[in-house]
Amino acid sequence: MLINEITEEEMKNYADSKSSKQVAALLSQSLPNGTFKVQNPGGVKKIHHIRAQKISVAELKTAMTTLGAQAVGADSTQALLSGKFPVYSFLLNDITYSIVIGSVTGGNENVIGINRKQLAPTGLGLDGKKFNKKQLILATKKSLGSLRDEQLKLALSRLVDIAANGGQGALNPDLAKSISPVLGMISQDFGEILAPLLIMSDKDIAEFPSGNNPIVDVKLQNTNLSVKALTGSGTSFKTVADLMDKYEESIGSNKDLVKKYNILKQFHPKTGGKNVDKIIRACAAVPTPEYTALCSILGVTDIKDYGNLSTLMAKATKKMDYTKFLNTFYPVMVAGNWVVKNKVKVLGMPADGYYYMGVKKEAPKKEKAAGKNSYDSNPSIGSANILTYVLGIGLLEYIRNGSDNKIYSDMMTDIVKQANASIGHITINGDGSMDLKTTPFSQLRFEFQYHAPSHIPGNNLPGFMYVPS
Repeated sequence: MLINEITEEEMKNYADSKSSKQVAALLSQSLPNGTFKVQNPGGVKKIHHIRAQKISVAELKTAMTTLGAQAVGADSTQALLSGKFPVYSFLLNDITYSIVIGSVTGGNENVIGINRKQLAPTGLGLDGKKFNKKQLILATKKSLGSLRDEQLKLALSRLVDIAANGGQGALNPDLAKSISPVLGMISQDFGEILAPLLIMSDKDIAEFPSGNNPIVDVKLQNTNLSVKALTGSGTSFKTVADLMDKYEESIGSNKDLVKKYNILKQFHPKTGGKNVDKIIRACAAVPTPEYTALCSILGVTDIKDYGNLSTLMAKATKKMDYTKFLNTFYPVMVAGNWVVKNKVKVLGMPADGYYYMGVKKEAPKKEKAAGKNSYDSNPSIGSANILTYVLGIGLLEYIRNGSDNKIYSDMMTDIVKQANASIGHITINGDGSMDLKTTPFSQLRFEFQYHAPSHIPGNNLPGFMYVPS
């Protein structure tokens, strides 16, 4: 390769493991309230980077400047280090360091962001304990002392008061504005504490189960609550393993139901394997049209698991670029002939797929880890991930929209309604006022759910979600 053909990124001296650990240690000294962990390369993440939490962007920039570093724009290689959070780049002694702050900040550089589950009972140290209403108010407010963002601390404390008053009241406009970018996460996580406060009497006792309790977020004397803040948010099959066992026992003599249940059974923890293995096994148990089409293209009668698929794809994608891969395996994406608005759905097509197939003229505006980047970093793994995702979405279509969709919806409902619990749907309005609507599981319908990034198909185990009436 000629020198003028070498890209600027190829000439960069990115921080290795040793230099990243050295800077992480220095940051820990200057910002003792933060956490800093060095992440190794893997997949589309081709360089080392530091993952930081519990600090603001402003604090990071000040600390790095104090070390003698210069803030520079992140390049495309660094941009792939996170699909959710910004990547901050610094040049120090001719070495380029990459740092990701894995917290939701709402775009304000002075805000110390919050992390998923940080405000849940487990994150605040309330799990495994019982409280009456007054004790819960006091314990929650005391636990907020660990937060460094004073505005957030004040807003959450005020939300506790509003919840204790039955949802009546409001935040002052400045507090409401300060938490508006993270209100969704507050509703999801802190909502598990606010929900019981909304309905507790002074004599009631609330218990937050420790660990991953099946379904139930909080136990009250008269009800067990599964708190939901977002419509459509689902729950993994892992949480109802015992209920799946009970259901299987109840249908022992019904061969047709046993056969259909065997598909859902693949997601039971006892079946073993990773999430991606379970998805492939469930599709094989049907078999779904997508699974059949994939086997046909690969020239095999079955695909045993994800390892088997990646091995097959290593052979299939040899000397095959991303465009050819998409064209070759496009028939898998349309094999189910799932129609919406008189058009056949194309399942699992990566966001950049139509561009590289020549269907769209404009390239995606934002470069992502999924799609071509994932494929090019390792074609056998990248292609196996995309196709496993396609299979997962195909299974979703089969269970929700296939000829047996009513049977599966009844099956999901029969499994989940065995739980002695209620859905508690909490809504926190922009001004801080809130309400809680509870409905017993026995009065709800449930359906199959699967969602994941196309390049990380096993990120979430399929599960169930309630169907709003």
